[in-house]
Amino acid sequence: MSLRGQYKAIAAAVQTASFLIVRLGRNFCALPSQGVRGVLTIEEAGRGETVTAVGIAYRDVDLAGRLSASLDHTHPDMRTVLYSNGQSHGAIRVEEVIGMVEVEREQCRPLPPHFQREERTWISGTIFFQEHLALILNPEWILGELGEALPAGSAGVRSYGVPQSEAGGASC
Repeated sequence: MSLRGQYKAIAAAVQTASFLIVRLGRNFCALPSQGVRGVLTIEEAGRGETVTAVGIAYRDVDLAGRLSASLDHTHPDMRTVLYSNGQSHGAIRVEEVIGMVEVEREQCRPLPPHFQREERTWISGTIFFQEHLALILNPEWILGELGEALPAGSAGVRSYGVPQSEAGGASC
């Protein structure tokens, strides 16, 4: 109650982070939700190198290949996630979209300190989701904006001047 006899609403400042949880083979990944622009079935997305939706071309991003995961392309829950940061647009094929989840920021954990190379720029941290560990992926890495080159026909990633994190990874 204030000095004038009126009640003041006090809002609890709980910081949360929102993610789209997807599965690539046996790997669970958390994509920061602010970049998700849509989820399409394989029939809606087609099988080409780019997906066009609402006048925007989304180039194919082989996230499963970059994570050395194998996808079952015949899985009935196979989807294409349209992902963007405003400048770059990617179409990510995933075996299954689990759903959106909102977690308190304190539930996000940074990578352990023994991860000290370029994986710190790929993975921002981890969260637990339905008894599974989900990797929180860096949107710039997903979209290939960290100075990385993807050789044609290769699932591997070569890094050129990828900045190393001094902080040991951000939680969310």
